[in-house]
Amino acid sequence: MRNKIRVILDPLRLRLASPDALTPMAILGLFAGIVASALVTLFRFTLESLQIYFLGLPSPDNYSALPIEWRFWLPTLGGIILGVAFMLIPQAARAVGVGFVIIRFHRSQADLPWPNAIVQFFSAVWGLLVGLSNGREGPGVHLGATAGSLLGQRLDLPQNSVRTLVGCGAAAAIAASFNTPLAAVILVLELIVRQYTLATFIPIILASSAGALFSTLFFGDNPAFNIQLYHSLALWEIPVLVLLGLVIGAFSAAYTHIAEVSIHRTWKWPVWLRFGLIGIITGLVGMYLPQIMSISYDSVGLAAGAKFTLLLLLFLIVAKLLLSALTLGFGLPLGSIGPTLVIGGFTGSAFGTVLLSFTQIPISDVAYYTVLGMGAMMGATLQAPLAALTAVIELTGDTGTIMPAMVTIIIASLTSRTLFGKDGIYDAVLFANSQQLRLLSLWHNANDIAISSIINRNFTETTAQCSVSDLQKLKTATPEWLVVRDDSRQPIGVISGYELDRFVTTLTNHNPPEETASEDVKLPETPGADTRHDEPEPAERIVDLTTELTMFPAKAVDIGLTLIEARELMRANKVDVLIGQRTTVPPFKRTFGVLTRSSLEEQA
Repeated sequence: MRNKIRVILDPLRLRLASPDALTPMAILGLFAGIVASALVTLFRFTLESLQIYFLGLPSPDNYSALPIEWRFWLPTLGGIILGVAFMLIPQAARAVGVGFVIIRFHRSQADLPWPNAIVQFFSAVWGLLVGLSNGREGPGVHLGATAGSLLGQRLDLPQNSVRTLVGCGAAAAIAASFNTPLAAVILVLELIVRQYTLATFIPIILASSAGALFSTLFFGDNPAFNIQLYHSLALWEIPVLVLLGLVIGAFSAAYTHIAEVSIHRTWKWPVWLRFGLIGIITGLVGMYLPQIMSISYDSVGLAAGAKFTLLLLLFLIVAKLLLSALTLGFGLPLGSIGPTLVIGGFTGSAFGTVLLSFTQIPISDVAYYTVLGMGAMMGATLQAPLAALTAVIELTGDTGTIMPAMVTIIIASLTSRTLFGKDGIYDAVLFANSQQLRLLSLWHNANDIAISSIINRNFTETTAQCSVSDLQKLKTATPEWLVVRDDSRQPIGVISGYELDRFVTTLTNHNPPEETASEDVKLPETPGADTRHDEPEPAERIVDLTTELTMFPAKAVDIGLTLIEARELMRANKVDVLIGQRTTVPPFKRTFGVLTRSSLEEQA
């Protein structure tokens, strides 16, 4: 039977190895989306059913209905139990979440083991059930991506197809959670795949559509946040949007920074201690602010309806930001996409509440600023501005929010990235865990970078014919590269600093200085002889660097070249080294540095 299946699938595998196999890849992507959507729907249905029938909540996520003592003991004991359970799980199976998906996608051929997905399912259900503050989208992405990976692995598909199926599963998971299929597609492309191509775009769209269909069938046709907007932007609101973007950009940077610091400070602590401590902190805060417990989506809806006072909103912003960042930094198996929407929603609602008090805007406009805050915080924290903009449009169904959303999202993203120097939250977490990768970036590519930004500037220059004393002087400068020029000042190659040091050391050891006669020994003098030494001193040795040292051929290029152009020049000229120059006063040229193929490949 296996041989028959292999005979049938072998032509398909050969076809999928080609980049233009859109039709079979689209069909597989749709199937992966259906499987992932079913798995994520089961995850969400399990969580919400337990919240209603086990905890007795009147509606999912409504932890305000619990008695105050329950709001303390539930996350406290739940965090300790989760920590103890994690200690019993093998170390390899503990790695979960979006960060794990990203690192496996780019480092391990998108091979996602099924034991990690099982741990993710039950640990996330338990963590969110007991009220720990974070989101369900991160676990959903892991579950959906694993479904796509296992499908590709079981069919023994080429690695390019497996990677696409992982993207399909992740997109279906996000669409099934938010009911925002287009935002799910773009978020996966920006966050995990990190490139836009039709070969991946079309299958992921179909998978995301399957996720949205599952969400509609089981949870209705409304998005996760059912917020209706009726607002016409006025010119006086532009400064308010700019200020909102700046404030949320600062909040995003604070969120990322707290997560990074907590990882550095607590990662060596025992698991039960980290999880238990977060449970205790969540319980203490949840006693007085139950709106921040678990996912908090219902609280965002209330904030959009202007149901909270300004003072309460400020407390909610601080509490949700600190708890969510610490929960992520302490390594709990929950997501960080949802909290960004909640924090941004509370912040936008606070802005709307201030305007409601001082300018008498309609109450419905509070929802407008709530949605803008959600998009800005999501875009800045994930560094996925296009996905955030699309999410705002799909959540509201109002194209009038496009321009104001663009303003707030871009300002917030630039504030977090440029002003505070913060990368996306998942890149920051991977870096803090010493798992950073040189990934593809949608912020720039090799055509956006000039070689002057990466060339090695620790060099010195000399001519091909050089004396030993000159070489010794060059060695004292300890350069990494020695640029060799001909008589017309044109560079002909480079010599490594190690090779220069070795050669000069060899010369010195084999040519010790001549010993002079001792001062107490008197040589006989011939009467009438001239005691002056008129013989000329021996001439200093001249070294031909092109023959006596290992020199790499090099090509002189302008430092304004992009990395793509530099790579093409290396291939065309069959050299592994480029010398970056800039013409100053013709025909003289100034050298800025040396670029090797290895350093170029690291960046390009």
